[in-house]
Amino acid sequence: MIWLENILVIAGISLDMLASMEVQGAMLQKIQKKKLFMVTTFVVLLQCIFFYGGCLCGYGLERFFGIENPHRAGYFLSVLIFLFLGVRLMIKGIRRDFVDECRREITVKQYVKIIAVSSVYTIFAGLACKLIGSNLWFMLIMIIIFSFFAVFCGIYVGYNFGFEAKNKIYLIGAVILFIAGVDILVRYVLLA
Repeated sequence: MIWLENILVIAGISLDMLASMEVQGAMLQKIQKKKLFMVTTFVVLLQCIFFYGGCLCGYGLERFFGIENPHRAGYFLSVLIFLFLGVRLMIKGIRRDFVDECRREITVKQYVKIIAVSSVYTIFAGLACKLIGSNLWFMLIMIIIFSFFAVFCGIYVGYNFGFEAKNKIYLIGAVILFIAGVDILVRYVLLA
């Protein structure tokens, strides 16, 4: 898989996190830089762990089923995973959830709970990326960069502008994951 496809996948799953953090930033009374740094560091670590966990699941599938050409089967499975993740983001983008707008302080534990739910889908992305032979170190570096950006920018954008853009961010993330899935389908499954 080429580096552009890898970046599309990480960007797509990071936009989910950005939208979630935008909502949380809109609720803050004041941004505490020390807490923001702690949350960002923990989220980056959590994303890396979950992605690596997905890669380990992919390795286990390859070993358990003894697939001779794991990348060929992996391409097809990864297309399904990326399309599933895209549909999930699209549903989140179309749905209009009620958010009780009130300024409050959010604990690190509350941030972690929010991100842990989103990180479950990072496991699927890690599984798909392992099955198609992505470079683990490149992906982890991209996760660190995109996760830091998503949390930091999400909090500041939400704090300064509110969370009106969250649905658009979800839809953009869905489109990016669809593009990655269709690209892999065309390039590695249909034209292979």
